[in-house]
Amino acid sequence: MLINAIALVSALASSSYQANNVFTIEDYEERARLDSQVRNRCTSIPVSYSDVKVRINWAYNQGLITERASYWGKAYAYYPVIDMFSHQITAICKGG
Repeated sequence: MLINAIALVSALASSSYQANNVFTIEDYEERARLDSQVRNRCTSIPVSYSDVKVRINWAYNQGLITERASYWGKAYAYYPVIDMFSHQITAICKGG
């Protein structure tokens, strides 16, 4: 279990992105998979599907994710959590 936790932390640390990097569909899917394995990583308050779409569209319009990543996020209801100061994606969470 400890090895899994270490591997997960290592993977999250290595997947940190600079503000000018864009999440591709592969990045988006991988980060969604990793973040879903971390307990309490995302909010416990459900995010509606309409809010999921708004958050994805905003990230796409800001150049943080690719168009294909936005389609995947909408198809599977995974939205990006974006730090308001650095404008970096800090997590990909499951919505409603």
